[in-house]
Amino acid sequence: MDALPLAIIPNVLTVGLFAVYWGMVFIILYHLTRFGVGVQPKKFAAAFFLGSVALFCTSLIFYLKLDFAFLLTQL
Repeated sequence: MDALPLAIIPNVLTVGLFAVYWGMVFIILYHLTRFGVGVQPKKFAAAFFLGSVALFCTSLIFYLKLDFAFLLTQL
């Protein structure tokens, strides 16, 4: 029995990439809202957050529809 099955590696990498993505989104949102003067940076932060959520949902849907068993047989 393998310690780490081959099929779990793409899932671990994807979760890591999503964690890095949301970490960067948090840093950008924090700086836009904390150091932005006036209302305009807060509007940009709201638009950026909605775009980030839409991009995340799109990439998550595409990832869930991806057939890794077929890809592994092609290697």
